[in-house]
Amino acid sequence: IMELLTIVLLLVSSVGSILTTEKKWQTSPSQGCGTTPTIPGNHYNNGYHISINAANMQREYILNVPNNYSNTHPYKLIIVYHELNGNDDQMYHNQYYHLLPLSNNDAIFVAPNGQESGANCRTASGCGWPNPNDSDMLLADAIVAQIEQNFCIDSSRIFATGWSYGGSMSYETACERPLGGTTNGVKGYIRAIAVYSGAQLSGRCKPSNYPVAYYASHGTQDNVLNYNLGLSLCQNYAMANHCNWTIPTKVTSGNHVCTSIKDCETGYPVEFCSFNGPHTPDPTDPGQRMSWEYQTAWNFFSQF
Repeated sequence: IMELLTIVLLLVSSVGSILTTEKKWQTSPSQGCGTTPTIPGNHYNNGYHISINAANMQREYILNVPNNYSNTHPYKLIIVYHELNGNDDQMYHNQYYHLLPLSNNDAIFVAPNGQESGANCRTASGCGWPNPNDSDMLLADAIVAQIEQNFCIDSSRIFATGWSYGGSMSYETACERPLGGTTNGVKGYIRAIAVYSGAQLSGRCKPSNYPVAYYASHGTQDNVLNYNLGLSLCQNYAMANHCNWTIPTKVTSGNHVCTSIKDCETGYPVEFCSFNGPHTPDPTDPGQRMSWEYQTAWNFFSQF
């Protein structure tokens, strides 16, 4: 009888684990599902600057929506942050770090515009993500809210990515707005991020008890943002995601090497790619013309 009871308890425990895992992966359609967008059709897919108010500042962003958009299909939403001395126009022209052609019409992209001297950037020079008083974080909140209201988004699959200063802001967004968490009364929404050659420049947040799937890459010859700065961000998320942290393979010659950190919480992997190169968003292996970066990052996002 005792053996039978033990088996029953184990089965109940297993079913509970399965249900918990399934709940994490459920689609969460946004308010915009089944409705007609109020954002005009000539305001997206063409580099148009959409004006939006956030933190008492007039800001802007650029939007791309799948050509075959359906208001009954919940799409991924990807927030794409530009680097220092970049802007939203640049993200539009490089197809959102080249992720747009990889998305197969299954994602909506937004490229927020940074700030310079406390105002929305008018040019790329000096434009970045200093995030004073969380003003850049509030811009992301306002954009996500507007897109969720206007378009059919899977609110459980919102991502952020960026290079350099943009990687910093991606990290800050994940840290302050992890899916399932709440910060200062604001519900979190970030499921995963991809940080290219980043460091902590947009705030001092340290990941809490809410995990976020984390991908990063960094060049071992980076003399702008030191390799170890990027490595420390990865370690922070390895701890937040309850991984068994070991230092990823460091490349000093030859091809890049990606290390998957072991024993992370189910559904919240941590991956770090080391390459022998400088501060660049487009690392290549010896003898190759095309960067391996963006397909690797897209494959990471596609797990969710």
